[in-house]
Amino acid sequence: MPELPEVETVRRQLLPIVSDATITAVEVFHPKTVAYDTGIEDALVGATITTIDRIGKLLIVSFLNRADLFLLIHLKMTGQILCADQTQQISGGGHTLSETDVSDLPHKHTRVSFSLNTGVTVYFNDMRLFGYCKRATATETARIKATFGPEPHSLDFDPKAFAQKLRRRRTPVKAALLDQTLLAGLGNIYVDEVLFRVGVRPTRRADRLLAREALAIAEAAGEILEAAIQVGGTTFQHFTDTGGQAGNYTDYLKVFGQQGTQCPECGEIIKKIRVAGRGTHYCAQCQK
Repeated sequence: MPELPEVETVRRQLLPIVSDATITAVEVFHPKTVAYDTGIEDALVGATITTIDRIGKLLIVSFLNRADLFLLIHLKMTGQILCADQTQQISGGGHTLSETDVSDLPHKHTRVSFSLNTGVTVYFNDMRLFGYCKRATATETARIKATFGPEPHSLDFDPKAFAQKLRRRRTPVKAALLDQTLLAGLGNIYVDEVLFRVGVRPTRRADRLLAREALAIAEAAGEILEAAIQVGGTTFQHFTDTGGQAGNYTDYLKVFGQQGTQCPECGEIIKKIRVAGRGTHYCAQCQK
């Protein structure tokens, strides 16, 4: 599934396409995706998009002179955002983009479309119907944003404060790092990479980490996410950003998806187990 660097790449590429554009039509192909909101079309038609923010993996669309109107977009496991202009030149980002996904839009996996006065149509596709495009008020949006922890690559992130909170958790460290209320944005791929970099086994209980280990995790999380953002994310699941460029952070992955191969540091065979219900990759020699 798309993780924070992939979603941030989509946000950066999507913003210049939709910024200052006015929504002229909304077509809902599956009501679940819009939370069965029968008023979403009337609310959004005529609204001008000003910006797209992001917290964790949630995109937040704001509108001109509509202080109490937001559109919340989450790709979840299989969501995609595709843009088609008047010449049917298509770009997109999200999960597993293939030729089928970008042809004959809308198609059977298209859940919502937004037509803009610029001639661009934005399609939200989602094969498994876990993602959403929900209308929200300012109060609802603020409440949702408050449920997210800090992002490790943000300027106001306090590694020491986070390390202290991490060491209070009595769950496996991987489970703690996947908790978006503790730390926003780390998903399965990047948690494995962070823990490999600092030499901590994903099954270790967080409350048994040394202070220096917890601090190293906090610092590595920010460094790895920022590096991934700079190269557009990972090509895992054929991720492509909305400018049509494949992310290439997969070239830097040390353990994720590398089970059965040799560890790049010591030569030990990379193992794959399940932690917190997720496929988890680690080196038994380098990670203790």
